[in-house]
Amino acid sequence: MERLGLALQRAQNTFNRNVDHFARELGLTGMQMLIIEYLASFSGEHYIYQKDIEHEFNIRKSTATNILHLMEQKDLITKEVNHKDTRLKVIQLTDKAKKLEPEITSYFVSSEKETEKILGSEVKKELIQNLLKLNQILSEK
Repeated sequence: MERLGLALQRAQNTFNRNVDHFARELGLTGMQMLIIEYLASFSGEHYIYQKDIEHEFNIRKSTATNILHLMEQKDLITKEVNHKDTRLKVIQLTDKAKKLEPEITSYFVSSEKETEKILGSEVKKELIQNLLKLNQILSEK
């Protein structure tokens, strides 16, 4: 009998391996690529803080702190104090990361198209909705 948790884990491991392989070509990790794409998608719209990244990627504060610290060391992001609330630091992409962003976005767009080609657009849409629902329900426990 195939277990859902195991099937999800296998699919996630395969996805992560593929992302990490591409990321290494850019001198990044898969999570750094995801964060760069996430930050780029909000460029200029509104401020992004660490708590937004924690929520978006469902990661713990300590994990986000470590990832963002390494990204800052690699000159991929800056953290600037928010003038309205000095407890918060606005996270922004550096020019170095902005130069990588089109290639990163292209990779993720192509990956999404490939998945849609395999599953079909309706199945992909339903799968995403079901996984979001499952995550929400399991997170409430």
